[in-house]
Amino acid sequence: MVRLRSARLLLLIILAAWAAGILTILTHTVFVSNDSVSNYAHVWFISETLSTTHWLPYHFPEIGHGEALAYPYAFVPWTTAALLHPLLGDWVTTLWLVLGAAGVIAGAWWAFPEVRSPLAFSAVLANPMLVESLILAQLPFLWATAMLFGAVACWRRGRTAWAVILMGLAQGSHPAVVLPLAGLLVLVWLRFEPRPRRLVASYACSVTLSLPGVALVFLSPVVSDSGLGSALAVFIGTVAARLPVVFGPVLVAWLALHRRRWLPATVAAALALNLILIPVRDTTYAWGALVRDPDESLLPFIESPKFERGAVYRIMRSRDGKVGMYQLLTHGARLDSEFFPESFARHSFASPDAYRVLLRERGIDYVLIYRLFDERERTNEHALLDTLVTSGCASRIESTDDFDAYAVTTCR
Repeated sequence: MVRLRSARLLLLIILAAWAAGILTILTHTVFVSNDSVSNYAHVWFISETLSTTHWLPYHFPEIGHGEALAYPYAFVPWTTAALLHPLLGDWVTTLWLVLGAAGVIAGAWWAFPEVRSPLAFSAVLANPMLVESLILAQLPFLWATAMLFGAVACWRRGRTAWAVILMGLAQGSHPAVVLPLAGLLVLVWLRFEPRPRRLVASYACSVTLSLPGVALVFLSPVVSDSGLGSALAVFIGTVAARLPVVFGPVLVAWLALHRRRWLPATVAAALALNLILIPVRDTTYAWGALVRDPDESLLPFIESPKFERGAVYRIMRSRDGKVGMYQLLTHGARLDSEFFPESFARHSFASPDAYRVLLRERGIDYVLIYRLFDERERTNEHALLDTLVTSGCASRIESTDDFDAYAVTTCR
């Protein structure tokens, strides 16, 4: 009885911590974390397009040097959020982030009845990679995982059609990460499944449903911008980091059935890892999002006559969560990259001519480069811009304590 009371108290404490974090996130109109702003940008653009054309967009020509897609993934969450954007503004994306995390938790409870004891569910909630997914604001992944758990729950209850539909939506919403994780989950589940042929056939149907989403991933210019090697490295790293979110409840369910005595140590290890992984995973900036307001240092420039609506801007910032990109976009600028870091071309260039190739290929009109970017990234881009000014094919149009702005049209 004492142990049960202690387990219930622990669960209440963890639930209170989750509630406090969620309520704090909901106080932000724009929650500025590592992966959040791309969601705000796409939801905003889809909503704007719907309000003017009454059709869902395919292209997102204002970013990615005119070649980006409105839906590189996340069709379900971005579309549903966009429908409410005129009513709730940017806060709807914040709300959708929280709903995604809540959906994963509810989905784990529904899909795995084995984890419903206080101690087992504490282990599920304490999963550091689940917490990280919310803090990093990985909205598409959270929604896809919630649908994946929904598919598992339906399958275990004999609702095959719903399981196939939800699995297809899950994989199509985040193909690069959830599709391989779902495939691995099905492979593991085959060992325990009394209807293996039906499972394989149903999973094949779900993959077929997800193929449009898979195709969009490969059609997105971020793949060609980053290169095959870089894209593959990011893919492997991301899948590895997100794997514990999907398989955490599976492991806890197995422990609850076969190794209950290990559950206290599992909860303790999970809670400790939440702290240990902050420096290891470099998530300090993400945790700061709980108390961070969007940086507005760029707005005076945007509101000045030096800003040109419709021009293509390249912005090299650091530690702003890509807010500057979103501010430029919503004020009528176009961007040379997508919101994915792989698309930024954030590296040193072999020569001024090599840099001119980037400016020409991406049709860049202006470059905004921040001093903090120089300090953190240590590329030669700022020096190359000054070289182009000296040679007469670029001009510095703004210089502040934070950044320099260059007009580079003649360099192309």
